[in-house]
Amino acid sequence: MSTHPQARPDAPPEPRSVRMTLLTRPTLLALYFAGWAFVGLWLGTNVWISQRDNPNAVAWHYYTWELSSALVIGALALAVGAFESRWKITGPGAWRRMLVHLPAAVVFSLVHVAIIVAIRKAVYAAMGSSYEFGEVWIGLVYEFQKDLMTYLSLVIACALIRTIRERRRHQLEALELRRALSEAKLAHLSAQIEPHFVFNTLNAISNRMYEDVPAADRMIVALSDLLRTAMTADGSTWVRVADEMHWLRAYTALMAERQPGLLHVDITVDEGLDSMRLPRLLLQPLVENAFRHGLRNGRGRLAVTLHRDGEQLHCRVEDDGVGFAADAQPGVGLANVRERLALLYPDRHHWQIGPGAQGGTIVDITLPLERWTAEPAA
Repeated sequence: MSTHPQARPDAPPEPRSVRMTLLTRPTLLALYFAGWAFVGLWLGTNVWISQRDNPNAVAWHYYTWELSSALVIGALALAVGAFESRWKITGPGAWRRMLVHLPAAVVFSLVHVAIIVAIRKAVYAAMGSSYEFGEVWIGLVYEFQKDLMTYLSLVIACALIRTIRERRRHQLEALELRRALSEAKLAHLSAQIEPHFVFNTLNAISNRMYEDVPAADRMIVALSDLLRTAMTADGSTWVRVADEMHWLRAYTALMAERQPGLLHVDITVDEGLDSMRLPRLLLQPLVENAFRHGLRNGRGRLAVTLHRDGEQLHCRVEDDGVGFAADAQPGVGLANVRERLALLYPDRHHWQIGPGAQGGTIVDITLPLERWTAEPAA
């Protein structure tokens, strides 16, 4: 009968669902059993050291005992992990399922003892010696009380690892759902802009037709160009600054046709920003808001400025119109922009609206400076 310390269980193996990108399954299994072999060697060394004063001590005996036990437990741990995933010790009905683990622990111990005895007998025979297990029933009871603790440890470890992974999976699913909802909400918010803009422009064209037919004709052509650009867009959340400014210049030219010579628009972009990115149609609602409220009589000055401040992109829309009322409630355009910024840059943007030093209204937006890259197709 062996009376040496038994190898303690290490952490159970990773479930089969885990996929490693850099290591193949055979490599993972080799590393896994190498870990169990290390445990066996470590325990064998401890036993050998504890028996160093015994003149009859034989080192390879201890290493054979501990290595055989550790490697067999490592192999059985794979089966325990699969068994526990079928008969979970957590969740509803866990107490009933736990009853299944008692006979499973007996089978675990019997298999463990049978294999280690076979391995030890083979190694001893190869070394010209013989291995004696001792009295069978006493040996089985002795091994069972240790194997029971080993089995319980493995089952608890499997349950803990599964619980942690399920919690992590639920967190990832929640994040993915939140992301999907945010993208859907962004798509809805972006869709609000274009019909809103079209309806206002058509209304302006309708009014202009009775005053200046050639101007109305130019506005129709300009609107047609803008709609063509919008329809050929891929619906991406982001656009290059250069493309956004091209749209904005066409849009302001269209709006300026309502009062030729009375509305002055200045759009300035720092050099090197054309290849950066912006949320699609971020500035157009701000410019439209300036036309509708600040410059509602169709005359005045509007300035759009984009400049780089370190790793920040600073956007300003400024008009010299009637000014900003402190108690004014944000309309669809401003609320749209603020909500999109909150979705796209949570805690990473700055938004401010207020009166200008010389009257009018100033809207300042500061965003992280990011280079534009094409979004993958859905």
